[in-house]
Amino acid sequence: MPITTDTLTPHQRTVLSYIREFQHKRGYSPSLSDLAVAFGVRSKNAVAKVVTVLFRAGHLEKDPKGRIKIMEQPQANETAPMMLPLFGPIAAGFAAPVEEQAEETITLENYLVRDKSATFLLRVKGDSMIAAGIHEGDLVIVERGKEPRTGNIVVAVLDGEFTLKRLVKEKTGRVGKFFLKAENPKYPEMFAREELTVAGVVRGVIRKY
Repeated sequence: MPITTDTLTPHQRTVLSYIREFQHKRGYSPSLSDLAVAFGVRSKNAVAKVVTVLFRAGHLEKDPKGRIKIMEQPQANETAPMMLPLFGPIAAGFAAPVEEQAEETITLENYLVRDKSATFLLRVKGDSMIAAGIHEGDLVIVERGKEPRTGNIVVAVLDGEFTLKRLVKEKTGRVGKFFLKAENPKYPEMFAREELTVAGVVRGVIRKY
């Protein structure tokens, strides 16, 4: 008969909660060494025994490399994170031997979004950023409140109009003027007549084939 969380000991429930929280924040599950450090034990055998109980109870499973991951279903008011196995690396040049086992399991949300409350998506229109790998129809992941740096791709407000460009600074002495640069030679560099502000910094691109 499967063991429910109610029948686990307090320590077993604590370990399970820690694994769940670790996995939610980082996108992969902790190793036995991680658990040993977290619970202040010198031997991995102590946490291995707890993990074995949770594994037999159906709360955990192991991937082909023996790493653990949570098996519990989310509560009705929770949204399950999308957990996908990460394989690789894969050669983009010459072919390489096939790696059949996943390196780890990642959560796309945690991988792509650092601060959910400050992140939004924009759909790209036009071809001014194609040399940066951003094409028309792509979705860009933009983070508000992040301090922009020279070279960042940003969502900028140039004289009251929004645009997606690379932020560049003139190399004219110690106090240079910021301007916007397209990643397509068809488009000119853009200087503000009155005001240039940054609404957000691009952290990633999503493209559906």
